[in-house]
Amino acid sequence: MQVKVYTPKLIEIPNDYLPVLAKRAADSLGIRSKEIAATRGHLVRQAVQDGLLREFDDLISPDGTVDLVCDPGMEIPLEYEGHTLTLSELLEALKSRQGWGEMQTREAA
Repeated sequence: MQVKVYTPKLIEIPNDYLPVLAKRAADSLGIRSKEIAATRGHLVRQAVQDGLLREFDDLISPDGTVDLVCDPGMEIPLEYEGHTLTLSELLEALKSRQGWGEMQTREAA
């Protein structure tokens, strides 16, 4: 019997890469990026596809998709000030004057 097992692992993606990863993830979804809630998984899977997390290369399938889940049970949408962000909105937030680090600091407060 084969069973796929997901084990927790902490990874680090430099904040400087987040806008580019969000853009590439949004571009891959096309027009749907304005409707789909952004998740950590979108950013992490894009980082794996882009070769930033080489330890996960074996999770890239022959068709280029990445078999990786970031939140147990379901992928939790990213929120800012109580608003669920779409991938397009996340990209705009990352491009705005307020940096991603500042957004995270405000959310934690």
